[in-house]
Amino acid sequence: MTEPEHDFEADIRTTVRAFYEKARADDLLGPVFDSIVKDWDQHLRIMDDFWSGALLGTQRYTSAPFPPHVKITMDQTHFDRWKDLWLPAVAEHLPEPLRAKATSMGEHMAHCWGRAHSTMSKQMAEA
Repeated sequence: MTEPEHDFEADIRTTVRAFYEKARADDLLGPVFDSIVKDWDQHLRIMDDFWSGALLGTQRYTSAPFPPHVKITMDQTHFDRWKDLWLPAVAEHLPEPLRAKATSMGEHMAHCWGRAHSTMSKQMAEA
């Protein structure tokens, strides 16, 4: 008898939802998300597709992920908090090797996106 194939997509969905449950309740991130996200079901599906593409190589997410964030008033503190909530969700819900990849990507995104966001925000304010 063969074992059923593991459902990594389900792991990703669970991780995304666990993260957003914490983020929406967070004093810093919650108000930002609540002011921008109008349809949470749609947003969660988009995030499922993003992380599925990032971790499994699926092609459902076809947008550029950074540009929508440029217009949001945030600073590095927001990206650091995002990471602080993302990493525990990953550790709890994703099996290896997805866990290591999602951890590395989360750390990289928080650092690079925070720096890029700050630079872009300053350039837009000066324009």
